[in-house]
Amino acid sequence: MQWIKNRWYAAAWSNEVGRTLLARSFFGESAVLFRTEDGTPAMLLDRCPHKGAPLSLGELKGDVLACPYHGLEFDCAGTCVRIPSQANIPPTAKVRSYPCVERYGLVWFWPGDAAKADADSLFECRNHGAVGWDCIEGPYTRFPASIENILDNLVDPAHTSFVHKKTIGGVDAADVPLAVEQDGDTVVVGRWIENSQPVAVMQQYGDFAGLVDRWQFYSLFLPNISLVDMGAVDAGSARDDASRDRQYRTLSYAMLTPESADATHYFWFVLRTFARGDEEVSANLRRAYIDTFDEDRVLLGAIQRNSGDLQSGSLRLAIDNASVRVRRALERLAREETATLPGEPIVLQRA
Repeated sequence: MQWIKNRWYAAAWSNEVGRTLLARSFFGESAVLFRTEDGTPAMLLDRCPHKGAPLSLGELKGDVLACPYHGLEFDCAGTCVRIPSQANIPPTAKVRSYPCVERYGLVWFWPGDAAKADADSLFECRNHGAVGWDCIEGPYTRFPASIENILDNLVDPAHTSFVHKKTIGGVDAADVPLAVEQDGDTVVVGRWIENSQPVAVMQQYGDFAGLVDRWQFYSLFLPNISLVDMGAVDAGSARDDASRDRQYRTLSYAMLTPESADATHYFWFVLRTFARGDEEVSANLRRAYIDTFDEDRVLLGAIQRNSGDLQSGSLRLAIDNASVRVRRALERLAREETATLPGEPIVLQRA
């Protein structure tokens, strides 16, 4: 599978990036992040063009980064502005820089053609910062699995009954069929589970009188953004947005960025409509979501080690409809991106 690079990808939480150099790998290459003196995030390839030393081991002097080996200094655009003991600066004395923007508490970067980096094209996270919604931010999380396998898992509500028995899963959903829709680069799979018992977290915070109608809708905005819309209303209640916002609703966003062929950075936050302003509830829910994502992380890591690709098996089931659509859409996006970049080498993640 070919990585799709002409998109904004999350690089770090905003509070991770400061005047201390942060080294992190993306798309199989090392990068270094920092803030300029006016607070603007910057990102450079973490490799000096002279001897290949990691710039992240160097020193930040004002807004220039000095190589730890021979002291070459690079500005935020990657241009070498000083070579100790040499007045002439060769045109090849340059390190790659990445366009960065900051939004939703995250620093984003553009790994593809920098000329195509338009901040207005950054994905819009619906209801983030809106009145009536609280936000729970996750810690920095790394999955030992490929981005394709994680995307596969994020359009697979059927696994929740079995992997997440202690958190968001409910056994009464196991036999409820899934509906799949696709609109271009967006794939949505979901279902309503009617007249069911609220799952554990809903029972705790939803103030339900009895049985509920609950929903799970998993949306993928390819190639790297996931939204899980989950909640419940009292059984038989209206299902318009205002009614669904009234009792228990969460919008769980995940922003995925490949580290390598078998590891992925996983940034997440959850918006909620209930118990707003209650810090104890926020802390409890944050712990519950960490536990939930750990359940996925452990299982996906085991599959990655055991089988590699989730699509490598010969058996296909009806519940795989969405994941098959996702893979086809990713292949199409990769072909389209390659077609717009003549001459750019195709980077394959695996044979």
